[in-house]
Amino acid sequence: MATAFDLAAFAAELDVLRAEPEASRWHIERDNSVPLGVLVGMYPASAPEEQFLARFRWDQLTDPASLKFLNLKSRSDTDRTAWPKCPGFRPGNLDACVSWTKEGHALHPDWRTTDKASFESPPNPVAFVVAHLQHLLDAHYGGRGP
Repeated sequence: MATAFDLAAFAAELDVLRAEPEASRWHIERDNSVPLGVLVGMYPASAPEEQFLARFRWDQLTDPASLKFLNLKSRSDTDRTAWPKCPGFRPGNLDACVSWTKEGHALHPDWRTTDKASFESPPNPVAFVVAHLQHLLDAHYGGRGP
């Protein structure tokens, strides 16, 4: 359960995220169904018509976030076409096998002890994951899943 400190830190993180230079491209809203969650609408630079809704949730801000993509209308997290095709994303499995996600670490427990893929909590974890996702969309977008 999130402590009062966690909640205050998360609110401050959302302020950091909204101050990012790229934030004008994003639609940011709090995921009120969990204490530490945010929904971010974004798109690849090469395909601005392709809108994606990413949901990030943390158990603790010092751990990797869970990442899911939601259907824009229903907000369902079981729509494979809601996922972009990017390195490490597995729309068919509805997960992201990347070192900065909770799902990636669940798939690869060995990453906890591997220097290349271990997770060290960044100073601004919310801005960190959103910036990483935006970079993948801008540099490696390959269409929609599956």
